Amino acid sequence: MKIFLLTTFMFLLFGPSALLAQEDWENDGEIEDVEIEIVKDREINLPRANRNFEKIPPMSSQQEQEQLEYFFQSINFKLPDLQVQVRPLRMKSERISKIYGNYIRGGFGNYVTPYLEGHVSSKRSKENMYGAHLKYLSSQNGPVDDSNSGSGMFDLDLFGKLFNENFTVSGDVGLKNRNYHFYGYDETDADARENVDEQRFSNFYLKAAIENTNKQARFQYLAGMQFDYLSDDFDARESEVQFDFRSSYSLGDNARAELVGDIDLITQEDQQIEAETRNIFRVSPTVSFQYEGFQITAGFNAVYENDTLGDSEELHFYPLARASYTLSQGFEVYAGIRGDIVKNTLRQLTAENPFLRANTAVYNQNKTFELHGGINGKLSSKLRFGAGLSAANYKNMYFFINDPDDQSRFIALYDDDNTGVFNVFGELSYNNEEKLRLGFRGDVFAYDTPEGIENAWHKPNYKLTFVSSYNLYDKLLFGGEVYALGGIQALENTTSETVDLDAVLDINLKAEYLVSDQIAVFLRFNNLLGNQYELLYNYPSRELQFMLGASYSF
Repeated sequence: MKIFLLTTFMFLLFGPSALLAQEDWENDGEIEDVEIEIVKDREINLPRANRNFEKIPPMSSQQEQEQLEYFFQSINFKLPDLQVQVRPLRMKSERISKIYGNYIRGGFGNYVTPYLEGHVSSKRSKENMYGAHLKYLSSQNGPVDDSNSGSGMFDLDLFGKLFNENFTVSGDVGLKNRNYHFYGYDETDADARENVDEQRFSNFYLKAAIENTNKQARFQYLAGMQFDYLSDDFDARESEVQFDFRSSYSLGDNARAELVGDIDLITQEDQQIEAETRNIFRVSPTVSFQYEGFQITAGFNAVYENDTLGDSEELHFYPLARASYTLSQGFEVYAGIRGDIVKNTLRQLTAENPFLRANTAVYNQNKTFELHGGINGKLSSKLRFGAGLSAANYKNMYFFINDPDDQSRFIALYDDDNTGVFNVFGELSYNNEEKLRLGFRGDVFAYDTPEGIENAWHKPNYKLTFVSSYNLYDKLLFGGEVYALGGIQALENTTSETVDLDAVLDINLKAEYLVSDQIAVFLRFNNLLGNQYELLYNYPSRELQFMLGASYSF
């Protein structure tokens, strides 16, 4: 509409002039020169504007959130079964290091001494373990008149174990042979030198045991049986059947009940001793618990025995008690009292003194009580120590004296009265990662014998033991042993005088060189000082002994 009005206005304004001009053009036929002058003489003035420097605040706006609606539509479709075959990455298994637990070792030494030892056992099995051990060592000659004082030994042992999740069964069967000569005769007696008796002991044994495998179980047990049969060249026979049972039951974190029992049936016979059986039945219930920082064990020991020597009582009760207290980390003090029937057998006595005369009767010892106490400690992770003392009273304690009719044989002399034994000991051990190992123990003994027995015959007053081993670069293995005993007294059978035996100092050294993982050579020295000391009166020991040998492991 606006455009239309504007057009009409322009037509009215310029329309007549155009028409007049057209008429003039038609009349005259040409355009006259016209000069137009435009004069600009007007000045336009605008008012001064005020500038506003204030920021325009943003306009507040509120965005409306649109409501979205979701639609779910389940789509069901079936895919074919996917069968993927995965090929696991196979790692190269580590090579299991070879175990050289089996070995054979042999050597030869002075005094015409051959030596052979072997050990064979199964390897790496979680179900069973079995093997055998053999040892032979014999010296044709000895310290007195060469072969008149020779001796030897032979051991054969077969062993095995069966492992189960709940229990372990073990067994041993073996034979031990020992032979000696009665060389403690008077060297001026030509007849005795020509007719030296030889003694041989043969001990056959059989062992079996069963115990639980789970050591974390509250109830722990071990039941065992052992049979020993000993015979010698002088018609002595001894058989022993022993049953043992040990158990414990956890009553909580700091309490435990224990029950220990055994039955011994010992039968001995000799040329002049009729077969006779000695029985021992023992049961020892105890309870262990903690109280005010003390670890306490209390109970009793009840023993029934029918020994023919000593008191007429056949049932004995002894107290069993022990208390320990931890002073600080690694240090413990303890004290206690105990008593028991100490079993003696011909097998044990002849192992201590193989030169007993025939028809030696054997009886048990009655330890009526023993008071003991001491301290154990750990000075570092490598150094440990212990020290203590004990005072005990024995009935039927035995001593060895030479037979008045034959000085080369011994009699077991029993004291059916009270004998007091006092002992003080100390020990120290050092272990440096199996490279260097040192161990020392010292004991001092004092005896209070009753009337009729002047001294504790053939009992030492002190005993010192030192052992060591050193591993040099896993190539050279060194070992050493030092034994010192003193204060041994004997009874001279012809004059009834007391004889003080010389102190014993025995130094033993050994060295082994590992040629390879399987082959080694060794050198041993026994009685390095060469002293002919006597542990038993009239029986000097061999002087310096040495042996050279080799071993092979497989």
